[in-house]
Amino acid sequence: MVSIVCRDRRVCRMVGDAGHALRIDSRVTPWSDTLRLNPLANGSTMKKQVIKAGVPETSGPFNLCVRYGDMIFISGLPPFDEDYASKLREARAKGHPIPPFPDIPFERQVRIVMDHMKMLVEGAGSTMDCLLKVIVWLKDQRQQEEFDKIYRSYFTSTETLPARTRMQAGRTPMDCGLEVEAIGYVP
Repeated sequence: MVSIVCRDRRVCRMVGDAGHALRIDSRVTPWSDTLRLNPLANGSTMKKQVIKAGVPETSGPFNLCVRYGDMIFISGLPPFDEDYASKLREARAKGHPIPPFPDIPFERQVRIVMDHMKMLVEGAGSTMDCLLKVIVWLKDQRQQEEFDKIYRSYFTSTETLPARTRMQAGRTPMDCGLEVEAIGYVP
């Protein structure tokens, strides 16, 4: 059994069965949801911080963003706004069929994804310029120029653009126009 004792929202300690205290990093950003301490075989712990940053979740079996040390890992982000994500969560909770993805212009889908990515990156304490690798799946590769025009606007210069792979997906989540994932760092 582990209990969590908190003095405020940022400074907590966990107390295990044997009364040993495990410290939780007090530098947790206000946008983080949890900090998990996973015991390793050698007795040390791995600190994994889950970042939420207000990005709509779908109740899928994954976290949208995880910070491990100074590294950031962002799951594939589809263009789901809060309204659609809410309908998706409700359908999953009730065991109902998944609602169809709404007809949203591709440009708007790209902005939703990139805005959510930016929120997660900043919630982890970093910037878009600190992304190292981005993977983009487009439903239709013919939309690459439209995607690239918007994508570039999220970085301060061509020198700060991350390495990137862009491909056409056989099928995207709920048949939306794209999905984007990334790996970055916190300076």
